Order: sequence, then structure tokens, then C-alpha cells
Amino acid sequence: MRLHHIRIRAFGPFADEVTVDFDELGADGLFLLHGQTGAGKTTVLDAVAFALFGRVPGARDTNRRLHSDHAAPETVPEVELEATIGSRRLRITRSPEHERPKKRGDGKRKINACASLVWVDGSGPDLTRIPEIGEAVVRLLGMSAEQFFQVVLLPQGDFARFLRAHSDEREELLERLFDTERFGDLEDWLRDRARESASKLAEQTGTLDRIAGQIVAISGTQAPAEPDFDWAQGCLDSARQAAESALAESTAAQAAVEQAEAAYEHGRRVDDQRRRGLQARERLARLVEGEATLTAAEQFRRLALRAAPIVPLADDHERVDADVTAASDAADRARVALTELAEGATLCESDCDDAALVAAVDRWTEESGRWEPLAKRVAERPRLVADLDRLEKTIAAAEQQATDMRTWLEAAPARRDEAVAALRAADELRVQAPKLRAERDHARRVLQAFTDRDQVLAQLADAEQDLLDAREKHSAAREHQLDLRERRLTGMAVELAGALVDGEPCVVCGSVGHPAPATGDAGTSVGEAEEKEAAAAEERASAIKAIAQSAVAALQERRANLDAVIAGADRAATQADHDRLVADLAAAERAAARTPSLQDAVDRIDAEIADRRRTLADHDTAQAGRSERLTALRENLSALDAEVHEATGGRIGIAERRRELAELCRRTRDLREARRELDRTRRRQAEIAERLATACADAGFTGAEEVRSAAASQGQIRQWEKLLEEAAAIRAGAEETLADPEVCAALEAPEVDVAGLTADLVAARARRDDAARVNAVAAQRRTDLEEYVSGFWAALDALAPLKTRHEELQGLAELVSGRGQNSRRMSLRSYVLAARLDEVLVAASGRLREMSSGRYEFVHSDAAGVRGRRGGLGIEVRDEYTGVLRATTTLSGGETFFASLALALGLADVVSAESGGRVLDTIFIDEGFGTLDPEALDLVMGVLDDLRTGGRVVGVVSHVDELRARIPAQLHVLRGEHGSTLRVQSPLGVS
Repeated sequence: MRLHHIRIRAFGPFADEVTVDFDELGADGLFLLHGQTGAGKTTVLDAVAFALFGRVPGARDTNRRLHSDHAAPETVPEVELEATIGSRRLRITRSPEHERPKKRGDGKRKINACASLVWVDGSGPDLTRIPEIGEAVVRLLGMSAEQFFQVVLLPQGDFARFLRAHSDEREELLERLFDTERFGDLEDWLRDRARESASKLAEQTGTLDRIAGQIVAISGTQAPAEPDFDWAQGCLDSARQAAESALAESTAAQAAVEQAEAAYEHGRRVDDQRRRGLQARERLARLVEGEATLTAAEQFRRLALRAAPIVPLADDHERVDADVTAASDAADRARVALTELAEGATLCESDCDDAALVAAVDRWTEESGRWEPLAKRVAERPRLVADLDRLEKTIAAAEQQATDMRTWLEAAPARRDEAVAALRAADELRVQAPKLRAERDHARRVLQAFTDRDQVLAQLADAEQDLLDAREKHSAAREHQLDLRERRLTGMAVELAGALVDGEPCVVCGSVGHPAPATGDAGTSVGEAEEKEAAAAEERASAIKAIAQSAVAALQERRANLDAVIAGADRAATQADHDRLVADLAAAERAAARTPSLQDAVDRIDAEIADRRRTLADHDTAQAGRSERLTALRENLSALDAEVHEATGGRIGIAERRRELAELCRRTRDLREARRELDRTRRRQAEIAERLATACADAGFTGAEEVRSAAASQGQIRQWEKLLEEAAAIRAGAEETLADPEVCAALEAPEVDVAGLTADLVAARARRDDAARVNAVAAQRRTDLEEYVSGFWAALDALAPLKTRHEELQGLAELVSGRGQNSRRMSLRSYVLAARLDEVLVAASGRLREMSSGRYEFVHSDAAGVRGRRGGLGIEVRDEYTGVLRATTTLSGGETFFASLALALGLADVVSAESGGRVLDTIFIDEGFGTLDPEALDLVMGVLDDLRTGGRVVGVVSHVDELRARIPAQLHVLRGEHGSTLRVQSPLGVS
């Protein structure tokens, strides 16, 4: 894979669009990616990863908030990468999921992620579906996203942790890089089979225990410690013997019950017949004692039956007598009521027969009909007067409203002019708001820049002083180191000169002559330890000086940015302008907020003017109609009053006279009806009296009084009939019973002891029930034991092969899982990963030897960990200086960087080979160079030079100053208040 070009917009700290030409930047095969902390160095690598896989490495992918905070909310974040993968050139464009403001209203709407893949070499159809693009990239690279993040974007911190981690932690990374899923599936399959076997064994054991428990519960014996055939068979034999004994006892008890039941039935039957005969004799005796009562009941019943048809006629005669009296009283009351009226009294004084009453009613009805039309008009007079009053009030109120409306219309134009003026003023202020807001924001940024510059200047002064102190300390440490080195060299010459012997060869040059041996005080010589301590002190001072230089450079860059923002402005004038702009903007925003309400006020005034003018015109039309209606009502009232006075002569009103005539007619009709009702009731009275006399004579009664004394209710008659019927039935039943031969024989025989026979039967049945219960329990126990013992034998036969199979599966599952007989505590998957790790260590050892000048190489350890930890993935380092195997945790900071870089490069080679031997033409190495001394850095640079042979491009991500001098091709990430930018420095120039 080789990267050619990348374009980034609104992504991470990059607000504006930035581009990188990797062909130009990596022309020399090696380039440096550097910048301040937080500027966005890692974001460039994230953009490459996002373009390829739609995600970013590690924990940074958790939040998924990739839209730049420095960019405008409506700017679409986008990454475009052009690369060659697997000999096919392609261009991938991706936009992450983000939010942007809604076009209407407040709030935001979510925009889904989108992507496109264009084959630049025309080798296939373009793709726009995200899953298809991901599949194409993985297929061409031959590795997953996790593998790519580890072997192309080499994170040194991750490999340093990997170097020092336990086997379990290394296993997690290696599983992501190497496909060991099938071995894990095999482990899971064996564990599942072992669990299934354990489940079946436990189920079978539980079945056997459950059956044994049932046998114990039934037989009442103690179960043996181990399952036993003989114990189960013995329980069954005992149950069978008990069942045979219980059956014999139950048969004998049943025979005794049958004998007792026969004796009891015979005695009970004789006793029942004797009791029946005695009861029949007693009933006949009671009938003889009540013979007089029965005769009287029979006589009363016959009289009551003869009087029953005549009683209703007697009742009707009494009711009609009462009706005649009531009708006579009603006729008298009607005549008195009619005489209460003058014209009615006159009528009653004359011969007021029925024809005279009819003629009077007709005469009064005719007179009332003549007054009916005028009465209707008189009844409407109150409503006519009320309408007249209401209309006069309505006309007065409407006239007052018209007056108020005309006054309001006269004042309306002035009110409208005021509202229009206020609207124009507010609209002018509203138009100025955007300009005022921009000027206020600029003034605010300038004021903040003044404040920040004061802080930066104070910090810069302290940093420059720290830099001067660091330079002095570094110079002193450097001079002290050079002095010690010189003194050591001098001291070594004196020591060697003191060991020279005339005539013997020199150990340095081999000469036997010593013309000018060095002289001096051997006690002032310097040892190797002192020289190393001075070198370490010089290195620490150099690091402190580099840190101080970086801090001063950063503060100077920050001051330059702030000076550019201030641009020579005066602080006091800027503050005054800011305060004025804040006040003006507040007024403009208030005016903008009031503009809609002011426009509504003008519209309301215009609408109200038009509405009131229409209302006033409608009012004038309505008032004309009301005036005409008022004149007509007054004329109708005057005409009605004149006509009533003329018709009645002023004595009473029309309505009163008509009510008087209606009352005369009603009372006259009441008198006619009362007289007719009296005649009808008298005729009915004579008819019923004649029928009653005839009925009494036919039944043999002298009159109604005798009938009523003989009469009885139907209930009483039924009681007499029932009494007579029961007496007859008792006599017949008793005589029939005494005629039965068995009853006669029972009366002559001695009395039977039924209680004794009953007691004997109860005792026999109790013995039978106990014997039957014991027999049923014994038979059921025998049946249950036969079933459970059979099941016990079958379960015991099936248990042995299940136990053998489970032991085999359990042992094999524990072995492949790193437990049980596995002495190294290494699982099958760990074993496979250990083989992969061994390949990685072999590939990494060559580079580690080169970077450590042949001192170190990796060694794979498959020993088990401490405290039972799994083994197989251990890493140790062989020190060729001592020949000792060392733990990776004993390496120094620089040595750890060597080891982790070599491990990362070795892993990249192995994973590349695993993915089909695809060459990774572009790789990135992220940080870790700050721990190296100049000599170690030379060795690492030599390895990097080897990496770029054959056309490979290596990108180094670091902020170490010395790398800037060593690597001419650089991609500098610049941090700013409004987002980061990129500056490319290549051997061809700066862009």
C-alpha cells in the first residue's frame, strides 16, 4: 500500500481544508510529522485510518465526534484519500456522522455517514455503499482494521506495554492480529461437549439417587453408600411376603362381614314389621277419639259451598247503595256551584231541566266565540308594549355607540402615524445588528488577545530566564564532562607509563623502547564511573535545555499570533468601542425582537379602522329600520285600546268576560252529568236487589245476613276437605297394615336386639377395612418396588459408560484450555499464538541486534506464569554482553524504545506475510524518540534507512528537535485559535 494524496476538511482540529501530497513529501522515503502537543499530528493518521475503514484507532473511536469544533456548524466534515493498494489505484471519500443546524427553526438534525470509492485506474465500477467499500479495502489490504492500526500506524506506547505485559494481555493483542478463531472454536466445542457429558452424568446420577430414595421411602430401609443390586432385590422380596400375608387376612375379614350383615338384615326386617303394626293400631285409636270433629267439619263445608255463589251479589248490592248516595251528593254540589254565579242562579230558579241546561250552554258558548278574535289581540298587548320599550332603548344605545365610534375614527390617523414611526425606527436598528455583532466579536477577540498577551509575556519572560539557566547549566555540565574526559585520558597515560619496564614491549604500541613516558600524579586520575555520571548529567541538562527551548518557541509563536490579532490597536480605545458596541447591539437586538409586534400593531390599527367604518355604515342602515318599526308599534297600540273600550263599554275586560262565560258553561255541564249519573245508579240498585232475593230463595236462605254467616273462605273450605281426606287415608292405611301376615307374625314374635346386631356388624366391617387397607398398602408397595427396582437396575447399568466418557472429555477439555494435566498452563489457542509470537520475535531480533549494536536479541519463553498464570507467550531478552536472559521490564527507557520498535516492525513483517505477502509501502512510527541519546538515535536512523530501501516510505511522528535536523522532509502541524493548519517542507521546497 502506498499513499499518494490526502485532503482533510472540518475534521478534528482542522477547520479549513488542508491537503498533503505524500508523493512529494515521501520522495526521499523518510519524512517527519511534528508539531505542538494537541496541534493534530495524530489526527493526520486518524484521517488516513478513517478514509480506509470509516473509524479511527483505539479509544479515540469511542466518542465518534469527528466534526471540527473550529469549523462552522453547517460545514460538512470530509476526508479524501488517494492511494495504491494491491496494484490498484483508488480514491476514497468519506464523511462521518455529524449534526448541523436545522434550516427552519432551532435545534440540529443528524446527518448520516456517507462514502464513495472511485477506481482511478478504471479497474472496476465505483462504489457508494459503505459496507461494500469496507469489504473492498479489507480484501485489497489483506488485513482488518485492527491489523492495519498495529502494522501500518506503529503506536510505540502500545508496543511498550505489550513488551512488559503478562501473557493474558499479550494474547488479547495477538488474537486481534492473527486469526485463531477456529482454535478457540475447538476449545469451546470441547468445553461444550464436556459440559453436556457432565450434565448427562449428573442427570443419570440424579435419576439413580432419586430411584434409590423412592425405594428407601417405600421399604423403610437404609440405603447403602454405593448402589447395590442385592439391597434393591432384598427390599422387593420383603414387600412380596408382606403382601401375601395381608391378602389372607383381608379374605378372612370379608367372610366375617358377610355373616354379620345377613344376621343384621333379618333382625332389622322383623323389627320394622313390628314397629309398623304398633303404629297402625295407634292411628286407628286417634281416629275414634276425633269422630265428632270430623262430622262438624263435613256440615260446615256443605253450607259454605251453598253460600259461595250468593256472596258476590250481596257485595254488589252494598256497593250500589253507596254509589247512589255518592251520586246524589255530587248532584247537590253541582247545583250549589252553579247558583254561585248570577246568571247560574237565575237559571236554577226557573225550571232547569236538561233541555234548559243545554240551551243555556249553547247561548253562553256563542257569546264567547264572538269575543275570541279581540281577546287574542288583547292578550298580545303586553308583548306589544314591551317591544315598544325595548326598541326605544335599543335606538338610544345604538346612537351612543355611533357617537363613540365617530370619536375613535377621528383620533385613529394620529395613532397609526405613531405606530408606523416606531416600526421604521426599529427596522433601521434591526438591519444594523449583524454588522454590530461582527464588530463586537472582533473587539472581544482583540481584548482577549490583550489579556492573553499579558499572560504570555509574563510566561515568556520566565521561560527565557529558564532557558538561560538551562543553557548555563548545560554549558557547565558539558565543560565538566570534557574536563573529566581529558583528565581520564591523561590519567590513563600515566597509569600505562607507570607499568612500563625497560626492555619489555609496550602493551599499547609493542615497542620495547620508552623514550618519553607520561608523567603526573596517578592519584588525580578519573574513573569510568565518574565519566559516565558526568555524561549522564550533561545529557539531563541537554534534555532540560531542549524542553526550555521548545517552551520559549511555543510562547514566541503564541505571542506572534496574538500580536497579529491585536494589529496595533489601543487597549483603552478598544475597550470603549467594545462597550459601545455591546450597548448598540443590545438596543438593535431589542429592536429586532420588537419589530414583529410593531408590525402587528400597525396591521391591527388598519384593520380596526376599516372594521369600525363598516360597522358605522351598518349602524346607520339599522337605525332607519328601527325608527320605522317604532312608529308602526305606536299606531297599533292606540288602535287596539280604542277597539276594546268600544266593545266592552269599560265594565270589564274581554279576557275576564270570556273566562266568566267559560266557567258558566263548565258548571252547567257538571250539573247535567251529576243528574245523569244519579239516574243510572238508581236503576242499577233496583236490578241487583231483585237478583239477590231470587238467589237466596233458591239456596234456602232467608236473606243476605244468613248467607254471610254461612259463607267461608276458600282456604277454610280446603282445610275442611283436607282434614276429611287425611282421616280416610289414615284409616285405610292402618287397616291394610294390620291385615299383612308378616306384620301379624312380627307382633306375636319376641322383640329383636337391633343395637347388638348393629355393634357386631360395625366391628366386623372395621376389621375388614383395616385388613383391606393393609392389603392395599402392601400390594401397592410391592407394585411400586417392582417398578423402581427395575428402573434402578437399568439406571445402574447405564451409569458406568457415561462416567467413563465424561472423564475422557473432561480431561481433554482441560488439557486444551490450559488446565488439568497441562503443566505449562497453555491453552490450544495460546499454543498457536505462541508459534506466531515466535515468528514475530525471530523477525524482530535482527532489527533489535542492529539497533543495540549486537547486544540484545528476543527470546520466546513458554514457561507458566507465577501464581498459576497461563504461560506460552513470555518474552525475554538475551544480553550478549553477559549471556544472561533478562526480563523486558529491566530495560532502560532507550532500550525499551529499541525493543518496542523492533517488535512493531517484526510484527508488521509477519502480518504482511500472513496477508499474502503484500508489501506495505507506507508505514508510520508514532513517538518514542525522546528517550534516545545521539548514538542510539543514529542506530535507529540506520534501521529506518533500511526500511525505506526498495521504495518504502516511512513517516516518523515526533516532536524531538534533533529529528528536524536529521530528516529534511517534514510535515509541520501548526496550532491556532481558529484551528490547525499544515505546512509541508520537502527537499523540493516549502508549501
